[in-house]
Amino acid sequence: MKILKLKLFQETACYKKPFAFKVAETYPLPPYSTIIGMFHKIIGAKSGEYFPMNISVQGNYESIFSNYQNLRMFKGKDQVTAMPRNVHQLLNIELLIHLKADNEIVDRIYDNIINGKETFTIGRNEDLVKLEDIKYVNNILIEQGKMEKYSAYVPKNICEKELLNGINYRLNTTYIIENELRKWNKVDVKYVEKNVNNILEEAEKDEDGELIFFY
Repeated sequence: MKILKLKLFQETACYKKPFAFKVAETYPLPPYSTIIGMFHKIIGAKSGEYFPMNISVQGNYESIFSNYQNLRMFKGKDQVTAMPRNVHQLLNIELLIHLKADNEIVDRIYDNIINGKETFTIGRNEDLVKLEDIKYVNNILIEQGKMEKYSAYVPKNICEKELLNGINYRLNTTYIIENELRKWNKVDVKYVEKNVNNILEEAEKDEDGELIFFY
């Protein structure tokens, strides 16, 4: 399996939490399902088609602010109503994404990003992404590490082993269709902010010394 590393930038974004209707609350980083969906769109996956992959999501944002959006809803069979909704948005987001998958899938994603002519988004359709850097990871090291550059989603088993504190989330990853509804697989993680926790005794790093937290 190959590993690909991407550094991305978004001026603004909302990674909407499920069931947040009256107020569109945002996650501090895009959940795994959003990143997996982005990669499947990049390689042109068909509806219902899934390519196994693992993701590490890290990043920073400058601040959070509120905006208003007109929410349209069906009321009854034919009646449509609208109401203003408060939308939480992140400003100036830096993302560090590691992707691990079969060699062919990673190569297709790399080629389609490098040679593609279309922009891509993370979050809403208007949340455009700027590619800052993309490269293959050639070596993984296991050594001490400190979270001083990026905040991250850290899987629960790592947090328990390293005694890391953070905000608990149960994030969507992939789904199956049951009775015409999506049934999500979920992963327990903690959102661990940078410069808050002690040194990790056994951390995965790439050859640039940047941490990796595959779920």
